[in-house]
Amino acid sequence: MRALRFAGGRFAAIALGLACAAPALAQSPATPAPAASGVGNAAAAELTARVDAAIANATSYHVTVRGPELNMDIREFGPDRVRIVTTRAGTSFESIVVGTAMYYRAPGTDWKAYPVPPVSRVRRNRLFMGTPDTLLEPLPDRSEGGVTVGAFRSQAVANNQVPGTMECTYDKTTFRPGTCSVTLQGLSAPVQVAYAGWDDPANVVEPPPGVAAPPAPSPSPSPSPRGTR
Repeated sequence: MRALRFAGGRFAAIALGLACAAPALAQSPATPAPAASGVGNAAAAELTARVDAAIANATSYHVTVRGPELNMDIREFGPDRVRIVTTRAGTSFESIVVGTAMYYRAPGTDWKAYPVPPVSRVRRNRLFMGTPDTLLEPLPDRSEGGVTVGAFRSQAVANNQVPGTMECTYDKTTFRPGTCSVTLQGLSAPVQVAYAGWDDPANVVEPPPGVAAPPAPSPSPSPSPRGTR
């Protein structure tokens, strides 16, 4: 996954999780969604709001990610807890975020704890790799496992702002996403994403036992008033 560049660094799983897999934790620029004008945009705005609410209101869910060189197992629990296991070439790295505490371990190493900043603004479009604050384009219904499901298209983005597009299915009653195929610039094959385990208590995420929590993160400096230094 050369184009994604989220698999080689020490904090690869954490970075991707915060940016894509844990949208409730991810900060994003304050870019407003496109204005909904006309029938097409109104339908897109309504679908976007319903899918976003379906994800936000779930107590937990499970996401699996399968790419050409990288697999991920992600469990979201509540608004500020996520566990990510990233596997590449048979080697797995694990990260856990609980509020403003982040825990990470590589194979053969102990857990390490680090502070992470609190979220200043929750992003919209909470889909894994979904570009923040963009509308979902409704597509014709399709069959998935013999069941008729809804479908939509969205802009996508990976680490380092690698752009792409994604097509996803969703339950037409709950509006919870089902499966997504994500095509990214420079990547030879699509990344396959599947959502499951909605509201399953087995998705619970807890800090590693016996590991001290990191110190509270330092607050961001306040901007100076205009005209002062």
